[in-house]
Amino acid sequence: MIEYSAALQECCFKFLEKAETETLLTVMEKVSFGAGSELFKKGDPAECLYFLVSGRVAVQNKTGFGERTQVIALLDPGAPVGEKGLLSGSSRGATLNAVKDSELLALSHESFEKLVGDDPALAIKLLKWLLKRVSLRLEKNSERLVHVL
Repeated sequence: MIEYSAALQECCFKFLEKAETETLLTVMEKVSFGAGSELFKKGDPAECLYFLVSGRVAVQNKTGFGERTQVIALLDPGAPVGEKGLLSGSSRGATLNAVKDSELLALSHESFEKLVGDDPALAIKLLKWLLKRVSLRLEKNSERLVHVL
């Protein structure tokens, strides 16, 4: 079980109350990746959502020129990583690599489904926050694309 801390609350769960964070932490697992290691590849089964606690993660996709890849985003502590992991039957949309030694908290699809049944208000609050984050990323990417075109 992951212990609650004010630092963890401030880093990853500002949108939750302390009691909500404590509840969420009971269904999460801590995972670590060394610098240069791969969290997952594009096309892998998406089985969990991560919250980046420390380190840095690069989001990469193929460019269309052979096997070349491009870093399309760098994620820092506090960022949700691999949001599709909460959706059953989905696959990863990009490859993620740890740029620095990184610690993450994983919320599996199964644990999220349990949370939906046990505490639907908390699950909805988490989903609303994720939707805002994903929408913001899409908006920023659209703005960048306009400047390229």
